[in-house]
Amino acid sequence: MSVIIFASFYLSYRALQTLKKRNMFGMSTKILLQSSIIHGVVHQAIAASIRFQALYRAIRYFHDPCSIQFTSSSCVLEGIFYYHTNLFCSVVCLSLFLDCLASTYINKFYKSVPKKAAYTYIVLQILIPFLVLDWVFSDATYTGYVPICNYPPKNSGDNFFYVNTTRIYILWIIAVASIVHFYMSFKHEKRIVHEKCDTNTRFNAFENLLSARAVCLIICIQAICLGGTSAIPSIFNIYRGPIPVAWFHGTIAFATGLTFANFFVPIIITFETNRIIKRRRSRIQALFRQTNAFDYHHDLKNRMESSYKKTYPKTT
Repeated sequence: MSVIIFASFYLSYRALQTLKKRNMFGMSTKILLQSSIIHGVVHQAIAASIRFQALYRAIRYFHDPCSIQFTSSSCVLEGIFYYHTNLFCSVVCLSLFLDCLASTYINKFYKSVPKKAAYTYIVLQILIPFLVLDWVFSDATYTGYVPICNYPPKNSGDNFFYVNTTRIYILWIIAVASIVHFYMSFKHEKRIVHEKCDTNTRFNAFENLLSARAVCLIICIQAICLGGTSAIPSIFNIYRGPIPVAWFHGTIAFATGLTFANFFVPIIITFETNRIIKRRRSRIQALFRQTNAFDYHHDLKNRMESSYKKTYPKTT
């Protein structure tokens, strides 16, 4: 697990550099992806710190097992930041999906306010987790002990598992909706090719398809990692009686899907950027051969140059 966390730091750095120097996404999507990566790094750092503290106490109090556990009061700040960044990365999936829909269906208006839209999403991504956590920990008392600092206080357990289960369903709904949207974008792009002769219309439909595919992959990997591992503690909580206590606490402490999601998402961003650059370039060349109009040639030439430079034209 520690190897994955530290590898994700490097991969996140590479992904941020890719978005900065070779970005092929719209401005709003780029900002949302950057916010997701940065919060992912913060979450990984907090998770690494929590695990290091648990390992240190396990070694230090090896001969005194009763002293290994943490007091709930000593884990308040770490717990809040851990769960906030965790929920933040989940809300990002919703933001990316809404951003993708807006880019497709209200493209002209949305391109005029990309930064405002992105910052609005980010504000919601910050506020929603705080509101959820305020409810989860509303009746929490920090007088007991927890095995590790990412473990919720005892009397907040029911609220925690309710939020966890609800998040699983929401993530999978968003993932399915993003797959449907990608399929619709695919069908739309094919229809445009056969019905429209305008080169710009064809190219914009193609770019929307590539962005929809990348966003769909990012949302699905988040849903698989978060939904899959989040389901384990929820199932264990339902059948808690026959399950050994050590197994139950172990899943709460280490079945953290976001650790894996923060590892895979930067890889997907880098891979999809390179793929979009390659596909974009080949499509421009194909469209260039299909039309003899000077204006289209000039526009496609500019797009070709921007693609070879591996930068995205500025969005105002």
